[in-house]
Amino acid sequence: MNEINRAKLKIAVTQSTPFVMESSGKYSGFEIELWEAIAKEIGKSFEYEKHNFQELIPLVAGKKVDMAFAAITINEKREEIVDFSYPTFNSGLRILLSKNRAKVNVVSTLKTFFRQGYKQLIKPFVVLLIIIFIFGNILWFAERNAGVFEPTYFNGVFQSIWLSLSAILGSPATIMVYGVHSWLGRIVIQLERLTSLAVLGLLIGEITAFITTRKIRLNIESPKDLKEKTVVTVEGTTSIDALKSFGANVVTVIKIDQAYEKLKSDEVDAVVFDAPVLVYYALNDGNKWAETVGELFDEQDYGFVLQERSTLREEINRAILTIKENGYYDVLYKKWFGETK
Repeated sequence: MNEINRAKLKIAVTQSTPFVMESSGKYSGFEIELWEAIAKEIGKSFEYEKHNFQELIPLVAGKKVDMAFAAITINEKREEIVDFSYPTFNSGLRILLSKNRAKVNVVSTLKTFFRQGYKQLIKPFVVLLIIIFIFGNILWFAERNAGVFEPTYFNGVFQSIWLSLSAILGSPATIMVYGVHSWLGRIVIQLERLTSLAVLGLLIGEITAFITTRKIRLNIESPKDLKEKTVVTVEGTTSIDALKSFGANVVTVIKIDQAYEKLKSDEVDAVVFDAPVLVYYALNDGNKWAETVGELFDEQDYGFVLQERSTLREEINRAILTIKENGYYDVLYKKWFGETK
């Protein structure tokens, strides 16, 4: 059904703070108030339908709804299947980081290491176990006739491996209890200590390298610093192409709130998304732990998404011009962003 035949316009929206916000079925936000002023200007009634961001443009293109908005960027690819109104907002992308990025929190970093970098520990840890097992067998073989260990293999080797661990940890009391009589046994003990220290040094080196690399990795001040960083953004948005152009490792989520959670839990290095959305979050819900850095980049315009050749387009465009000329647009802008456009 074409939009002109509906009693009420069907408008698809999604949560995009501070442009579209929903609580208990009631909607608010910059674009909500702007649209409602336009609807009043052109004399249209409407109803909102809540969907995921990725569904908005396909719904309009498939004529399931009359229009959609939620900080949607106007671009050439999208205009192949839908039309846009005049720009309703000039924006761009910004970078959101954790305020704690400059501090290397040992507990947090180690948790991240064991979650993300544990594979780096497997090889040296396995090597250490093999060394202990081999030297334990050699030591048992060298001392089995001296009464140091039990003559049976399993019990004797277990005692020998226990002694080997004590040697590695530098426990002279345990070594004295068992005693080592043969020259081969003494050589094995010393070799085991030296070899194990080297492997333990490798383990510590892996953790230290991870912490150092992480500290360097979190030094992000501009889009150029995003190269090889793990950056999260919302699936289906224009920010994906921008991030790929900077060489970032892109992770996508369905909703922006999921991106904030990934940053907060140190799963990613940064969030990149629409500047006003990130700035609003950093000043409000995320003010205790998050902040935006760098300048605006990849500038873009938002607009209302309409069906191709929609009869609403001309009416909406005239209303946008009227609202900008009479000053109401500036009133809304100041209300939601704290300054005049």
